[in-house]
Amino acid sequence: MADGLRRLVSTESGRVLQEKLESWYQDYEINSCDQNLNRCCEIIEMNSVIQGQLFTILNETAREGGHYAGVETIKSRLLPWLGTCFSSAISGRPFETNLSLTQVCRKIILRE
Repeated sequence: MADGLRRLVSTESGRVLQEKLESWYQDYEINSCDQNLNRCCEIIEMNSVIQGQLFTILNETAREGGHYAGVETIKSRLLPWLGTCFSSAISGRPFETNLSLTQVCRKIILRE
């Protein structure tokens, strides 16, 4: 796990993400709609890469802890978040990825 975390920190992804957000915020009013949408998509893509790395670290950490280590943390913190954070702001319906992410977490918990 430490290697994955070290790599994540060394790429300075969090700092770069923050800088992109600040830059976008400064330019938002002068950008066209397409420019703002492209900047938003770029930030979402970058965020998803960071989340992917964090899920890899989560999985490795859970494996290091043994068969049932971390289960309560995953159940109490991660699963509720997954159930709510992937809802569409417009329709209120969950995105299709919600189910697959829940299944991934279930596999982590049950070590399937």
